[in-house]
Amino acid sequence: MKVEKAIKPQQPDIHKKSNQQNNGKKHRREQQEHLSFSDVMELMKHSSYKRHKGAIKQIK
Repeated sequence: MKVEKAIKPQQPDIHKKSNQQNNGKKHRREQQEHLSFSDVMELMKHSSYKRHKGAIKQIK
């Protein structure tokens, strides 16, 4: 049984507050940074990354 189902009928005001707080967290989690191929190549210039058959692989 989920906590949400237990709290909702007994304490609706607390349930509403927790939902509002969690909605903000979900929104931040969904935002992802888009990196171009050149950005990725710049970040992976370290010696532990090599190109193999067109893919970038971690060696060590």
